[in-house]
Amino acid sequence: MKDFFKRYSYTAFKLFLNQFAIALFGVGLAFACAGAGNDTLLLVTSIGAVVFYLFLQYTVMWEIGAKDGISAAAKGTGRGLWRGFAIGGLANSLNLLCALFVLPRAFAAAGTALYRIGGAFEFIARMLQGMYMGIMTRPFHGAQLHDFAWMYFAIIVPAVLVCGLAYIIGSYNLHATNILIPKNKDVKNNGRPE
Repeated sequence: MKDFFKRYSYTAFKLFLNQFAIALFGVGLAFACAGAGNDTLLLVTSIGAVVFYLFLQYTVMWEIGAKDGISAAAKGTGRGLWRGFAIGGLANSLNLLCALFVLPRAFAAAGTALYRIGGAFEFIARMLQGMYMGIMTRPFHGAQLHDFAWMYFAIIVPAVLVCGLAYIIGSYNLHATNILIPKNKDVKNNGRPE
């Protein structure tokens, strides 16, 4: 476990920095669209920000998976395909912590200390997941999605899944997009020299 944190803590921090940057971008888009009063544009820009965020997470984890896959093949060891999910979970640990503090708010009476603490963590969670802001304002069963505590757990799942799957894809040197294939004039046909 200690080796895992030593080896992948920088990657998890890099994933979190990507999230933080896109969250700020998402919050800016949400305020601009809300100021214009256009709910459809708010939803579309939020979906775009989420897709961009997940793509950034994918590229980071694909590269880590590719490096680990090469290392595993050279050493003749197992690929440890679980690592991508674990790194994604580690990168989202602050989001998970916020979700855990938001959860009791759903059961606390308004005005109590637990309700106010949950509200503070709900605000932090919304800022950390700012790219989802337009999606979270959608109506659902008479309320908005951000009013449901389970949503703060649900929005963590796509990032962890993308991280895990990107690691597996990278570990086997598969390409989901051509963007990740190096542009080298001497290399053609799926990375094989001429």
